[in-house]
Amino acid sequence: MKEQKTENIYRNGNQALREALALYKPSELLYVPIEIGKFNHKALVSNFFGDVLVKPFEFANKKHGLRFFLEKVRTAAKSTSCKKIFAACESCGHYHLNLVHYVKESGLPVEAINPRDTRKESPSKDAKTDTIDLKAIAGVLIQGKGARQIIPQGVYYRLQRATRTRCKFISYQTSSRNIVTGLVDRIFPGLWDKDDSIFSQRWGKGSLLVIEHYPHPGQVMRLGEERLARFLRKNNTKLGTDTSKKIVGAAKDCLAKPVEEMDIDILSLKSHIACLKDYGEIINRLERETAILLLQTPGTYLLSIPGISVTHASQFTGEVGDIRRFAYANQIISYAGSCPRVFESVEYQAKGLPISRRGSKFLRSCLNQAALVLNKWCQPFHTYYTRKSTQKNDRPGIARIATGNKFVKLAFALMKNEVLYRPQGLLLDEKSYYAGVWKKILKKLEKFDLSTLPQPNYLLKIKSWIEEKYGVALPLKV
Repeated sequence: MKEQKTENIYRNGNQALREALALYKPSELLYVPIEIGKFNHKALVSNFFGDVLVKPFEFANKKHGLRFFLEKVRTAAKSTSCKKIFAACESCGHYHLNLVHYVKESGLPVEAINPRDTRKESPSKDAKTDTIDLKAIAGVLIQGKGARQIIPQGVYYRLQRATRTRCKFISYQTSSRNIVTGLVDRIFPGLWDKDDSIFSQRWGKGSLLVIEHYPHPGQVMRLGEERLARFLRKNNTKLGTDTSKKIVGAAKDCLAKPVEEMDIDILSLKSHIACLKDYGEIINRLERETAILLLQTPGTYLLSIPGISVTHASQFTGEVGDIRRFAYANQIISYAGSCPRVFESVEYQAKGLPISRRGSKFLRSCLNQAALVLNKWCQPFHTYYTRKSTQKNDRPGIARIATGNKFVKLAFALMKNEVLYRPQGLLLDEKSYYAGVWKKILKKLEKFDLSTLPQPNYLLKIKSWIEEKYGVALPLKV
């Protein structure tokens, strides 16, 4: 007969406290809440019953401050015959990361608590002081309440930082492009006409060369068709005489202010073009680093899903971290804050509530992007997305969220079990299918220089698995 699981009022079953009380007496437990600051931190030491053993003290965010803090804790532990110490701080942006790292290195386990949970435990709702916050953190720590932030380590930390930095520079690049578009419309109206475009690619090499060196119509007319065509050929563009004629024709027909009045706008335009070049180089370098880091994690298996690029797989893996810390996929959905809110009162149960948004905004954004590309490139997800859109045609965001959550379940299964994606109802034999998947993975990686990729890695692991199981020789040229 299967043993019935006992319910617990705490979300995680208060497992940490159970284990501590099974091994130690309450009098042998010590709790150290830490209030984080930019230059100085505060801490106190209390026992299991909430008695303050060491009054709140301040220590600097430096090595001598860390030594002072550890000495205070060790002195309190000796005086109380303590055998187990629990320490915690609030998750405060990036300010707590270095302290947590060094405290852990010293042998003292420390957790990062969601500030929203400590606010609920605050003894005073109308006042906020460091002492009140310390007591609230201690209350959460002793009772085992609240969510804990998992701080990524090793390759997952580096992957998260690389993907987030890339997203930031993509935002900068988009902002500069919008400014450049506005300046071109002001200096050379009609050059980037959306209905009669001279350039096939607005942000291509030839287009940027023209607006960087000859941004004003007067400069183009003085240069003339022949010299402009020669300039374009000299800089190894695919543009020639036909394009130069169109540019000169647009210059003669446009309504532009004199070049003397537009000198500052021209300077601004050239400055933003220089920024765009730098952003492009930085983004390319970051994308190469993310590809190398991704191939050192189980996130490599996500590349077998149609539509999921190196960028999408890297973002998801960087935000989720080590997949082994999750027991099931719904935990990742909850961590992303893309699960629906719940409201119930006696007979009433609310329906159609929005998502909680209580989680990682970076992971939530990644899931939204993944849902859009899966709808476009992966047939099973396209079918699911279409069905959800039809059911909720007045709320298009629901289909995107539901598809993102479905992707989480698939990604969890692939990464946890370390298997490649294989759609249901596959008509091809497995040998041909997996050989095709391998080629598609290499296609996604072909633009990256992987000469510095360490070995062993998950790319070689996938190759070995296919070769051993199906007896085929696979290429490794990326």
